[in-house]
Order: sequence, then structure tokens, then C-alpha cells
Amino acid sequence: MTVASSDSTTVRLHKLTMIPEDDGVMVGRSDIASYAVFPEEGAQALRMLDSGVPVSDVATWYEETCGEPLDVEDFLEVLGELGFLRAEGEDDPAAVPVRWQRLGRWTFSWPAWLCYAALIGAAIVVMVRDRSLRPSYHAVFFTDHLSLIPITLTVVQIPCILVHEGFHALSGRRLGLPSTLTISRRLYYLVAETRLDSLFSVERRRRYLPFVAGMLADAVLVAGMTLLSLALRGHGPAWWSALFLAVAFTCVMRLIWQFMFYLETDLYYVLANALRCSDLQNATRFQLRALLRRLLRRTPPEPTADWSDRDRATARWYAPLLVAGYGFSIASLLWAGIPTTAHFWSQITDRFRGGTTTSGLLDAASFVGLTSLQIGLLLYVTLRDRRARKATNQGEPS
Repeated sequence: MTVASSDSTTVRLHKLTMIPEDDGVMVGRSDIASYAVFPEEGAQALRMLDSGVPVSDVATWYEETCGEPLDVEDFLEVLGELGFLRAEGEDDPAAVPVRWQRLGRWTFSWPAWLCYAALIGAAIVVMVRDRSLRPSYHAVFFTDHLSLIPITLTVVQIPCILVHEGFHALSGRRLGLPSTLTISRRLYYLVAETRLDSLFSVERRRRYLPFVAGMLADAVLVAGMTLLSLALRGHGPAWWSALFLAVAFTCVMRLIWQFMFYLETDLYYVLANALRCSDLQNATRFQLRALLRRLLRRTPPEPTADWSDRDRATARWYAPLLVAGYGFSIASLLWAGIPTTAHFWSQITDRFRGGTTTSGLLDAASFVGLTSLQIGLLLYVTLRDRRARKATNQGEPS
């Protein structure tokens, strides 16, 4: 449907960002994280509409430029579905300042970077001089009461994880980008994650710091906990100093976790951004599903998204890495995870059957409670994500 040249209708748009990409222009609203790739002509049409040019004049320009008429009704419908159109009298949420933006700028200011460098440098020096301060799994056993180890480390890891995710959030908010914190799942791992979909509204070179900010937080935590442990030696009970080394070791493990990029960790997003991919993980999964169905002589699945040519091309060599990564995680579960868990539960069962002290029963009950909480949370997140995907596929709000 085209519009008559006499139509002087104009439309009002929310504040939109436009970032050039390899396959067009990424147009979006950062306040609601709604984005879509438009051809350059479509992006220019949006610029004209935003400047107050009547719809009819935009349609005329488009036809002269592209050699084909603009389906105005369809174009405006797409803009409405994306949430780009602004109703008469409606305020623009994008004009509202993002909370904690000033704190984000301070957190990543040059004085802050100097503090981080000094802290990490000092920790490296003391680790070189004193082997007992270096990260080691022995640090986990900071007490002889075994039941206290998982309980204490679970509790103290919560603020450390919040610092990790907080650095992600603040690195985005310093750019004026909103963020949300949620609990998600990677294979059989429970993870906390900061949603920064609004990063699509900034240039690719400005996305790296928000991606690696959490790893910076972990490095600072490792350094800080190590120096605190050293400072507390000889002051108070010995386990107090040892506890900080145990916490530092958990932060080191979180840094190592980031290299498992096939689970969409921080370094996965660094890799995808460097390769100029927008949805590499899902494009690769689709190619693997299609390959499997072809091998089984079944009908290949229909694409659920319009992936870019770069996503599709990169997915060809990324697919073996993805399969190898998942294979490594599953093999680790079968080799160590399940046998270790079975051994723990065997001991717990023996304690409940009798032949142990009251403290032993309390130890067993604490383990059961903590394990049940973790399993329950994993099941809840799995079911929540499954319902969200089902609602999305049916076109319903999740």
C-alpha cells in the first residue's frame, strides 16, 4: 500500500540508535532493548520521519531511490511492533536518565583504574614472594568442619557474584544503558547474568569493556582477598585468614569458567563481537540440528531467526568447538560429578541410618538442605526458561 503525495501525515518516533553493521544498520530503542537490522535506505527513511518529513514524502523518496514503492502500511506496522512509534502526548522513556550512571563513570575512571592496577600488582608481588598465598585448591579446606566449607563458601560467594555482575551493569550504565540481573542456566550450571541487550545501541569497539568488566571485578577480588589474608595473619583465629584465601580461590575458578566460551560466558561475547556476529551461538545450534536431522534422513528444521551471512559462515567452524565443549562438560559430569555426588549421598545415607553422633547428623542434614536448594533452583530456572520459550513461540507475552 502506498500513500498519496497529498498526504501530509507525520509520525513521532521514540529516541532511536543507529549503528552501522556489515549487513545493514542496527536500529533500536535501548530503554526496552528492541532492535532490528534495517537496510541503509530503511534507516534513512526513519531519519527522515524522525525529522518531521511527511510519510508521503518519505514514500516518494524511497521509490525514487530504490526503484520500487514503499509499503507504508507494512513499514509502520513493523515500527509499531518494535515499539518505535510514539503516541501523541506519550513521553519518551529514553529521555529519562539511567540510574547509577555517575557511579558507573567513577568505577571506570582513570583514578579507579590506577587503584585496580596497584591492588593487582601488589597481590602479584606477595604471591611471588609467598607460595602459600598463591591460588590452590588446598585453600578451600580452611576448616576441619567439612559441612561448613560448602555452606560458608556458598554464602560468601553471593556478594562476590554481585560485585562481578555489578561491574557488568555499571560498565553499561556509564554509557547510559539500562541493565537487569537475572538467574539463568548453562547446560547443568546455574549462573547469574546481567542482561545488557542495549549494547546493540553502541559501536562494537565500546562493547568490550561491558563484556570483560566482570572478569576485572574477579581479578580485583582475588587481589583484595589475598592481601587481606596476608594482613590478618597472626591476628585472631587462623581460619579467619584462611577463609579469605578460600574466597580468592573461588574467584579464580570463576575467571577460569569464563574460558568455557561454548557456555556463552563473558569471553564468548568478546569473541562474537570481534568476529562481528550478532547471534553466533543460536546460528550454530541451528546448523547442528539441521545436520543431525539430515543424517537421520528427517526433514530439516525451519529457521527460527534471520541470521546474518557472517553468523552462518562463522557457525561452520564454530560448530566443532561447540560440540567439543559440550562433550567436555558432559564427560566431566560423568567422570567426576556424578561419582562424587553418589559418594557424598552414600555417606549421608549411612549417617541417617545410624552409627553417628548428633553433630554428624547435623552435618548430613546441612548437606541435604543445601543440595536440595541448589537442585530446586536449577529445576525452577529450567521450567521458567522453557515456559518463556513456549510463550514466545506462540506469540504470547512471557
